[in-house]
Amino acid sequence: MFVGLLCVACDTTSSDNGDLDGMWYLTRIDTLSNGHSADYRDRRIFWSFQGTLAQFNHADGTNHYYMSRFDHTASRLRLSDVFLYDRVEGDRFIDSSTLNELRPFGINNLSEDYLVKSLDEDKMILQDEELCLHFEKY
Repeated sequence: MFVGLLCVACDTTSSDNGDLDGMWYLTRIDTLSNGHSADYRDRRIFWSFQGTLAQFNHADGTNHYYMSRFDHTASRLRLSDVFLYDRVEGDRFIDSSTLNELRPFGINNLSEDYLVKSLDEDKMILQDEELCLHFEKY
């Protein structure tokens, strides 16, 4: 009976994001216009997904976290409403004057629409009009 009550008391949250949920390590960015490929492993950039929120951060000790809403289907990932998460100064939405803050993450527009070229439990490849982003599950 105790186990039954414990199970009823627990509130579990799940999402329908499938393999997308969790933390992703940005390993490489390819520039489509010139074929240039840049290794991003040493930059320690992470994207995380849970529910309807995405988080982007550098694991470099600066403690800057960006968050956004996202919409995911089998073939598309759309980011919107990106903001700097700041508990001290207050959250700040990213606009055209602060968009450059997102470029190290492979985000070049206020609203990004990526083609999901590949997604499984270990790897993800996203592509927009300019870049192809390669991730490994962390």
